[in-house]
Amino acid sequence: MLQLIDRSKIYFYLALLIILLSVHNTKSITFVENYFKIKEFDLIGDADKEIILSISKSLEEFYHYNIFSLNPDEVTNILENFNIINHFEVKKEYPSKIKIEFKETKILAYYIKDNKKIYIGENGKKITKVKEENGNIPLIVGTINIKKFLELKKLLITKKFKWEDFTTFYSFNSNRWDLIYKDQVTIKLPIDNLDDSLNLLKKIINKQDVIIFKIIDLRLKDRVILSWVK
Repeated sequence: MLQLIDRSKIYFYLALLIILLSVHNTKSITFVENYFKIKEFDLIGDADKEIILSISKSLEEFYHYNIFSLNPDEVTNILENFNIINHFEVKKEYPSKIKIEFKETKILAYYIKDNKKIYIGENGKKITKVKEENGNIPLIVGTINIKKFLELKKLLITKKFKWEDFTTFYSFNSNRWDLIYKDQVTIKLPIDNLDDSLNLLKKIINKQDVIIFKIIDLRLKDRVILSWVK
């Protein structure tokens, strides 16, 4: 998203541009060309130095562009290549600076591929590197379907579950999930009627400490099978 500074400043610089260009000599034209060339990108965000340096390097091609003729889509296309970025704003600060404010996506989970961690951001994008792992990030095991995972996450949050209570998500080809709750309890969800099953699970959790259970099986409609820890 590209924003402009207040209109009064834009009008001032446009008027200055017109006046200087109306003076037909090489020095005036050269002055105008240099005055409005992009000379600085001010990056403001919470990413680590390596990411910021990488963004800066990718924007080098825009140095010495005329700030008036800069196509915002070109900048947007480059920033969208950085999966770690969740939201950004690009502002022209006349006469020669571009200010970019951005926010990193929240890391929801990770899975292992070729012995490497692949992170999934709240923006639905895959991320190969994060600055640090804050808190307990749950692991996804099995079939990786980011769309289905985000749908499940949204439903869990809607039902007021605490995301940090889930440590592992087992995904099956049948579109079914097993969840590991607080590193101890296996919750077996059904393929269908997830909404009703999670409502029932919430009632069970609110009534008692579920750590006494080894398995909470919700796969059968209108029935819960509980296995106790021996």
